[in-house]
Amino acid sequence: MLKYLIIFSGALISGMLCIFLLARTSLKYKILQARGIPLVGGLGIGIAFVFSSCLGVYVFGIAGAKILAVLGVSLLMLFFGIIDDLKELSILQKFLAQSFCAALLISLGIMTDIMYLGFWGNAGVTFFWILGITNAYNLLDIMDGLAAGTALIVSSALLAIAFFTSDLNMQILSLILCAVTSGFLVFNLPPAKVYLGNSGSHFLGFMISAIALILHYASRNNAFALLSPVIILWLPITDTLLLIIFRIMKKRMPFKKSNDHMAFRIRFSSSPIKTILVMFLLCFIFSFAGVVLTKATNFWATGILMVMFLFSVILFWKLIKIDIHE
Repeated sequence: MLKYLIIFSGALISGMLCIFLLARTSLKYKILQARGIPLVGGLGIGIAFVFSSCLGVYVFGIAGAKILAVLGVSLLMLFFGIIDDLKELSILQKFLAQSFCAALLISLGIMTDIMYLGFWGNAGVTFFWILGITNAYNLLDIMDGLAAGTALIVSSALLAIAFFTSDLNMQILSLILCAVTSGFLVFNLPPAKVYLGNSGSHFLGFMISAIALILHYASRNNAFALLSPVIILWLPITDTLLLIIFRIMKKRMPFKKSNDHMAFRIRFSSSPIKTILVMFLLCFIFSFAGVVLTKATNFWATGILMVMFLFSVILFWKLIKIDIHE
């Protein structure tokens, strides 16, 4: 337990220190800013992640090949995100950068291992999973504290599963993710003093998607547990799906910016603080259900999935009735 505490403390402190120093540099030299607020949260998280991952590998004395593979490609995604923050990339350029990172991760052997799908089937699932979750977190970063707070909840759920399955590599990555997002929230809760930036939202989304890929969920008694990562990440997934549906209903391009996000619809009748608390509660419900799903039998797993489906339908029906004026 002491080793885990050392890693968590190291990640938390280094993350807060990096973000603080980078924010001061951003303000001093007027770089990487949006409306006068530094966009250095992602860069600070990335630097802290490198330090903490090396610390974890050293403390536990492991080879850490999977950790280095995931971290290396995630840092490449972070680099593309920084370029996007400095000079906004086109949709095609973003897609190509994300696709390159996803393909690179697959080439390093990080992908799903679903029976009967074969290599190309698993590679295809992995590719679209990485792009989907990465973009979902980028789209979710619309309010102070929202993306980082949900990332903290999701990474805590993944950490629990990593302990259930005794996956030391993913325990380290999930624990560091919990620590650095906690440290960033100190600066990002309303009113935010530092933003994630596209670099941060892409880095978090990519890292979460990779960890979720590597963890093992299903057993002979519960094949439905394969859906556990989908349930855990159902909030950002649902937000993205509903966003696309709402925009199509308004006869707009799905990638065109609008106020059709779940958070903005909830905010219609709530304060910003209440809004993110509601979003955190929804994320916790889905994440908790996803963790329970990994330990349930087929019978109870079927019940959990049915309840989550009905809950999602009711949520969609409530949100679609809220009129958003732009």
